[in-house]
Amino acid sequence: RLIAAGVFAAVVAVYLPALRFPFLSWDDQVNIVENGLLRFDAPGLTFMLTGSQLGHWQPATWLSLALDRVLWGSSPMGFHLTNVLLHAASAVLLFLLARRLKLGGKDQSENPAAFVALLWALHPLRVESVAWVTERRDVLSGFLALGAALAYIRGLDDASWRRRAFVLTGLAMTAKVFAVVLPAVWLLLDLRLAGAPRWREKVPYLPMALGALALNIAAQEGSGASVSFADFGVMHRLAQAFYGLAFYPWKTLLPMGLAPLYERSILLEPFAFSVAAAAVSTATLLLAFTRRLVDGLTQAVLAYLILLLPALGLFKSGRMIAADRWSYLPAIPISLLAAAALSSAFDARAFRAAAAAVVLALIYTTRAQLPVWSSDEALWSRAAAASPLSAFALERLAEAESKAGKLADAAFRLESAKRLKLYVAAMAERVRDDQQE
Repeated sequence: RLIAAGVFAAVVAVYLPALRFPFLSWDDQVNIVENGLLRFDAPGLTFMLTGSQLGHWQPATWLSLALDRVLWGSSPMGFHLTNVLLHAASAVLLFLLARRLKLGGKDQSENPAAFVALLWALHPLRVESVAWVTERRDVLSGFLALGAALAYIRGLDDASWRRRAFVLTGLAMTAKVFAVVLPAVWLLLDLRLAGAPRWREKVPYLPMALGALALNIAAQEGSGASVSFADFGVMHRLAQAFYGLAFYPWKTLLPMGLAPLYERSILLEPFAFSVAAAAVSTATLLLAFTRRLVDGLTQAVLAYLILLLPALGLFKSGRMIAADRWSYLPAIPISLLAAAALSSAFDARAFRAAAAAVVLALIYTTRAQLPVWSSDEALWSRAAAASPLSAFALERLAEAESKAGKLADAAFRLESAKRLKLYVAAMAERVRDDQQE
């Protein structure tokens, strides 16, 4: 209990600056500030339970945001506080989950489980999900998914807990569609803790997952967020999938150059996608040599692949090829694997020292990443720097600078965006001509 309380307090303390952040022009205005249907009456409930906004069907998330409005009114502080508290509570649930999974290693205390929780929760890749109110869907679905995982483990020997796990899994899907893959992760828990997958018990999950997926695809189509196969074909989607599989472990290991926007570009994709494909193929071949499905490494990699599947672009929407927030659930098996490896490599004292050093480094980098989400100008300045070929980022930065009264800077950004569009269009046409030849 003391360790769990310490994990919770540490996460809250690190993300406390987010409570001073405003709502951002990037979706917060539409989803929250200007959304008059976040209320508990007939029109509001109808929208929150059946409607969508900006391509997202997320009833549980809408309901949590409506509750925040009741509690806090129009103050962004309360909405940010809920995000921080949900994320801290998820860290505690992950600590409890890691204890249940028995990571092994030389340190048989609670320390490896605590390290898993802090490694995941304090990593700068989590900043986008916690500090951006619109991404309530991440922290809420993560909390529900981790609660479902704990209930599922207890349900291996208790039917009442299996029913609770089923309900929590369904709620996670209604908070964010990415949770539709959770039943496949439960099969891996069967394998690790019960020795064999329980296929028949997963049948009731299927219609629930398919329903949530269908409603979200329909929402994307209705909002215009969905990208057609004519604009982004099968080969491009597979290439982006390879890129995503390599991107998130790499950014977990070296969280440098994190940004709110990683925009797809025909000029940048071929090289990045090729490198990612080579890295993923090499890792797959190395993993194939284990040939042991009961092996912890294989199970962790499979869990990572399953949890990342919704973010790989096979159902393409939006302008991005990756996003920090898409790592929220997939980073959990990576964190479990990292803690198990570190605990196996060092004795208990050396493990504690190494874990403390890693956690301190994460606190430093996360605190450095938080200001990116402190204002529209900071957000789009970082986006423009990270995506130098994004006219979209420059235009949004110009809008933010104009609101801040920096009219000369805004005019310069708009002119730069105009020239950049012409350059990118010309270069893209050249690339297409070369490909045809």
